[in-house]
Amino acid sequence: MLVCDKCSAGINEGSKFCPQCGDPVTEADRVTIPVVDGKVANVEISFGNSSSQNFNKAIEICQNIPSYVVSGEGKLSQYKISLPITEVELIIKVFELVGSWKSSQMLINGHSATKKDLTYYGVGCYRNRQKAYKPEQYCFGEREYDANIWGCKRLGMPVYEWGGGWLEFGKFDNSGVWHFDKNRIKHELEIALKENELCPALDRNSVLETLDKLPNSVNPKKDSNWQYRTNYEEVDGEYKEVAVGVKPVIRKINKYILGGFNPVWESEQQLEKESSSHEIEVKLRTHESCQSKVNTKSSSSKIVWAVIIVIIILILAAM
Repeated sequence: MLVCDKCSAGINEGSKFCPQCGDPVTEADRVTIPVVDGKVANVEISFGNSSSQNFNKAIEICQNIPSYVVSGEGKLSQYKISLPITEVELIIKVFELVGSWKSSQMLINGHSATKKDLTYYGVGCYRNRQKAYKPEQYCFGEREYDANIWGCKRLGMPVYEWGGGWLEFGKFDNSGVWHFDKNRIKHELEIALKENELCPALDRNSVLETLDKLPNSVNPKKDSNWQYRTNYEEVDGEYKEVAVGVKPVIRKINKYILGGFNPVWESEQQLEKESSSHEIEVKLRTHESCQSKVNTKSSSSKIVWAVIIVIIILILAAM
């Protein structure tokens, strides 16, 4: 996949122009931002002197970073920092201060980059992951509709219990056994991996090993982890339920996940049940609160009437 050298947008093979900015495709667009497997991308930001009010603030921040270096003297001075992309929030902070200056430049693994590379694609998702209540669960999906076995929901290949998507990459043989087209699945994974490769949490090797672990063929008649996906089709003039694919049993799909983490996906029914239970609890609390207020009001009224009766009795006795 090509990457535009002007706006960093993805370009499909065979296209002559960038779909985002219209820049003609050249050999320069074949220079992508690489990430070495198992290593975190390095980000370098450099800038020169500026009359901007942000200059002193940028220097103040950069001086606290161990990699901070200054070269040249006077107006020709150049300032530079290097940080792993895992420090994305700090990187964005510095780039927001200096990124609009002509003297500034940001490199990711030695290649020119823009703020878009830090806020969209895999890095943007990584920022959301770090804020999630359960970061690792976030990557595998928190709901059944975005559940995945790859450890990255940005790959766009969820495991739908009703089938579809990448689960359709394959075909049946005459005995009703489904054979996955792993070459097609790998092709789709490779495209998505390239688009999100800067994410520090994305492990390309683990994704491809998961694909290897996935069975080449499944027979729902014998394998309780899988079921037939059916549809009604016209056969010999009659509509019959026929198998058109396979679908996994979502509660058993964890067996294909590498590592020790076992994600638990919340179903819509669970969410509705939890929501209903919460509403009932709130109503009960509200009822108890109202009842308490009624009882308090009733007690207060009794006290008032008792005081009035005592006063009346005292008045009558005095007469």
